[in-house]
Amino acid sequence: MKNLNRRGRLCIIWVCIFMIIAAAAIGQEAREHVRRGLNFARQGLVNSAIEEYKKALELDPNLALAHTNLGAAYDLKGLHDKAFEEHKRALSINPNLALAHTYLGLSYEYKGMLEEAIAAHKKAIELRPDFAMARNNLGVAYTKKGLIKEAIEELKTAATLSSQYHKPHINLGTIYEQQGRYDEAIACYQKALEINPDLVLAYNSLGIAYSKKGMFKEAVEQLQKGIEIKPNIALTYTNLGMVYYLQGKLDEAIAQHQKALELNPEFPLAHNNLALAYAKKGLLKEAIEGFKRAIELNPRLPMVHYNLGLAYSQKGLLTEAIEEYRIELRLAPQNSDAHLNLAVAAYLQGKYDLAWIHARRAERLQHPKAAQIIDVLRKVSQEPPL
Repeated sequence: MKNLNRRGRLCIIWVCIFMIIAAAAIGQEAREHVRRGLNFARQGLVNSAIEEYKKALELDPNLALAHTNLGAAYDLKGLHDKAFEEHKRALSINPNLALAHTYLGLSYEYKGMLEEAIAAHKKAIELRPDFAMARNNLGVAYTKKGLIKEAIEELKTAATLSSQYHKPHINLGTIYEQQGRYDEAIACYQKALEINPDLVLAYNSLGIAYSKKGMFKEAVEQLQKGIEIKPNIALTYTNLGMVYYLQGKLDEAIAQHQKALELNPEFPLAHNNLALAYAKKGLLKEAIEGFKRAIELNPRLPMVHYNLGLAYSQKGLLTEAIEEYRIELRLAPQNSDAHLNLAVAAYLQGKYDLAWIHARRAERLQHPKAAQIIDVLRKVSQEPPL
């Protein structure tokens, strides 16, 4: 009887050991699917990445890392609600997973919830102070919030924490470029290329920065390098087209924008840029069609509404122009050019009260030509009371 009991206990022990080994094997297999998913995601193969993460979760539904990486992939697909659910699920399993907190922050950003995004990135950093990705993401969120000093500080810290991480250099360069600090921006983009010589985004950024300095030869060289590395990136072609546009080489510009649209027919920026070249050539019908197509694809791009307003103004379609300027100003209220051009269009239509409102707003925003339209308005009407 004692031998039977001993055999029974041994049997239970062996079953437990077998179960532990089996669970470990399943866990290892699930993590292998996560690893494969990450490799696919790095290559831009988002659908394949999603399939791998799902396979991982079939094996281990409580693998927090798989949930949050699945969420990140959903964000890349524009499925932000599903992404949010996956990050929340990951954090319910492991509240101390810093990666899930910063990915949740990115989901908040996609939803326009910047305060929540900043809090999530800060939580990730609280858990892992040396987490370069979270500091980079916090820097980007600060930039969107207009907290530029804080953004620069976080991005510099991120770059220091990880010498092989290119993103903070690109994001720092973008801030410097927006501030007109082109030499510093160029240095940042060049540093990103030292880390990753095949980074097409950096070649694009360099090309744009050089063009803003009027260094068109260097701009073209950088963009052509980007095309050599990856000839199927529509963004590079349309940026090259804009460099030609700035040089007045309109036929070359049009050819590059058309190439971009061959690669990606639903690329609103390329439609906008092609329309700009058409407008410069006096092909206003084609320009208006191009701007409209860009708006169909993304109605929340302020500059496209502004450009369409200009094209309508050139065509003498002032009612349509005013409407586009108004839409643009709802999206970007600080655009002094839009206020000025709306004031001019309203003046030409005899809508003097409306013209006064936007002329004064252009003046408050320090538009250099605001005084001219105000002088014209004084000759034909009295300024309405505030």
